[in-house]
Amino acid sequence: MYNLKSKKATKIEKVTFYDLGLLESDIEEVLRTNIDMVCDDEESLLIIGRQVKNEKNGRSDLTAIDNNG
Repeated sequence: MYNLKSKKATKIEKVTFYDLGLLESDIEEVLRTNIDMVCDDEESLLIIGRQVKNEKNGRSDLTAIDNNG
């Protein structure tokens, strides 16, 4: 990744979630509370579940519905 400023690209240092001391649950919470960061201006999502068991006996980290239901 690069930071673009004044028509100049500067490489950003690689950092992992581990380096930041973040667990999967922390990342889920960031996404849950900031879900609009994955939507465009014409789309919206509503989180309706967390760690929801699915039909294949797995778990969905977050379950959401869009503005069309």
